[in-house]
Amino acid sequence: MKSGVVLVAHGSRREEANMEIRTLTREVQEADPPGLYEVAFMQFSSPDLKEAVARLAAQGVQQVVIMPLFLITGNHVTQDIPAALAELRPQYPQVEFVMARHFAAHPALVQIVQDRIKEALAHRTEEAVR
Repeated sequence: MKSGVVLVAHGSRREEANMEIRTLTREVQEADPPGLYEVAFMQFSSPDLKEAVARLAAQGVQQVVIMPLFLITGNHVTQDIPAALAELRPQYPQVEFVMARHFAAHPALVQIVQDRIKEALAHRTEEAVR
């Protein structure tokens, strides 16, 4: 079954923030060259989820994995994305939609948080030495 993935983020009025999501999507794609990946934003930027799904459907995917790039169980995760998928399913009856879990309390986040704290403390120590 040919699959594609949409990495869905909130979106920002600041284009630099949206570029971070686009960069992440590109890096995920580079880590999986044969995979099909699209980015989508819930607000403030494009493409939206419908546009990203249309791009994948045009490539003949039969399954779309929606990967919410959210830390917590907010409205986009619990309401907005499922509602958008409910609208998309009838438009693409040949496509199976699967929603991955958002980040929540994934064990890798503990390590990331610890790494960021260490980086901050190391940076603070470096500045104190100057």
